[in-house]
Amino acid sequence: MRDIRVVLEREERQIHDNVMAMAKLAAEALEKATDSLMSQNAELAEAVVGEDAQINALMRIVENECLEALALQQPVARDLRAIIASLQIATDLERIADHGKSIASIVLGMDGSSFDGPLDRIAEMEDTCQNMLTRVMEAYENRDAALARAAAADDNTVDDLDEQAVSSLMMKLMTAPDVGMHATHLLGIAYHLERVGDRVTNIAERVVFMVSAETPDLD
Repeated sequence: MRDIRVVLEREERQIHDNVMAMAKLAAEALEKATDSLMSQNAELAEAVVGEDAQINALMRIVENECLEALALQQPVARDLRAIIASLQIATDLERIADHGKSIASIVLGMDGSSFDGPLDRIAEMEDTCQNMLTRVMEAYENRDAALARAAAADDNTVDDLDEQAVSSLMMKLMTAPDVGMHATHLLGIAYHLERVGDRVTNIAERVVFMVSAETPDLD
């Protein structure tokens, strides 16, 4: 029985380490994508698109590790919750990276000569999402349900900033239709950042479940 426990703990640690590595890659993708917008740096945007394969490969590794642990070790209670939550968290992290890739793809289609709009709101959205992601992964690391809930609460800030950005861009579309494509691009970027906030909230819910077996709705 002790041997099984040792093996299970080792497998859980490996899963945990790979999930944390995914979080780092997702945060980097989001940061680089937003930086490519602010600097209109096509090479940086192209790098984000190209690096997406790395987090996808790591996602497949985590999936296999979780499935093997479930099938071979037959964990129960806290161990079972940890493995299931880790798999779900990995899925949301992969999707956060996808949002970063989508932002970078939008940047590649933009015309830098019409570079204006509510960039301050968009930058603040990204900063808030990054802070949320950092704290929720700290909560995952330390099994801290309270910190996970606190991180999720900041999604309200992301939503408020999104509403401000969208309102500004819609006004531009009504008053200056010649900037329509540029405004549409920025609307898409704001949408992806708003979805990142939702993904981090999902992760917070998984952490609470992992720690307490509760299934909260933190939206």
